[in-house]
Amino acid sequence: MSQAEQREKRARIKALLAEKGLEAVVLRKGANVAWIIGGRAHIPTTLELSCMDVIVYPDRIVVVTNKIEAQRLKDEELSGDEELIVVNWFEGRDAQLPKGPKIGIDGVDSERTNIQGEIENLRRKLNEFEVARLREIGRDATQALEEAMLNIDNDESEVEVAGEIAEELWERNLEPVVLLIAGEDRIKKYRHPLPTTAKVGTLVMGVICARRKGLIASVTRLAHFGELDNEVRDDYRKLLNVEAAFLDGTKPGATLAEAFKAGQVEYLKQGFDRDEWTNHHQGGPTGYLPRDFTAHEKTTQLIEVRNAIAWNPSAAGLKVEDTLVVTEGGFEFVTGASKWPNLEIAGRSRPDIAIR
Repeated sequence: MSQAEQREKRARIKALLAEKGLEAVVLRKGANVAWIIGGRAHIPTTLELSCMDVIVYPDRIVVVTNKIEAQRLKDEELSGDEELIVVNWFEGRDAQLPKGPKIGIDGVDSERTNIQGEIENLRRKLNEFEVARLREIGRDATQALEEAMLNIDNDESEVEVAGEIAEELWERNLEPVVLLIAGEDRIKKYRHPLPTTAKVGTLVMGVICARRKGLIASVTRLAHFGELDNEVRDDYRKLLNVEAAFLDGTKPGATLAEAFKAGQVEYLKQGFDRDEWTNHHQGGPTGYLPRDFTAHEKTTQLIEVRNAIAWNPSAAGLKVEDTLVVTEGGFEFVTGASKWPNLEIAGRSRPDIAIR
């Protein structure tokens, strides 16, 4: 990340500190740390907390980490503006962090003031640098998934397909933080199909959340081997019409609840069961997590310009998913098909089921 990008974020934090009467904020969670440094904040991908703590003061930024990570972070992840405090790997970092009611933190903490919600709101408002990076990530993630899905065979196992997708992602410097595969035997059974040794058969779905330097793009694609059954084709078009309702409601100034309700109603209009939407979440804000939270009919959060959102309606064993960024006039997709077959729904080009 450039120093200019980080300084823009620090200026927003400075304004927040002044508003809250705080002297500094400590960022410990991986998504928030990745946001402020614009780099990789993890070692194991399973941990919520980062491999460093970041203290943002009104006039400076300090990174606290251990000897194992310090040189790598300095060389490969940090902008150069940061002051570095290094501890031994067998020592805790907490002793190096400021404490007291005048110190904010991004979580529950008995010794500091929790401003987690305010930090997450700042994080969701992507700046121009982040939007540009997310476009590149979305393009590369889409190409990786589509290239793999167009080259698999129906006698491969789900884990073999997952391996091919992962290879395409890593070749493009993308980390697969979510990778789901469902073949014909499992696609109608499970909404989160972790890959197994089952053969994919005639129908396969690939789902990814791909990350680079903290930012994440989500994409889903489906491929079918042989002639597609009319019922499956019709169900998929109906599902794309459901997605179109979510997309029509995605505009600055609207609430996520308003966009959600539009999609919720469309399930019924398209002939799906009244409670179909309850079988899986429908998506929500993204950026530095696969979803910051899942939107629902009571989500009062406003949709703002430069918010990243990924809707993912699903039904009848099918799902549609791309990542978008909200603009002044509506939104733009940052993921989108290249060589993938498309069809037009509600005036938009949307991915079809690829026939192999």
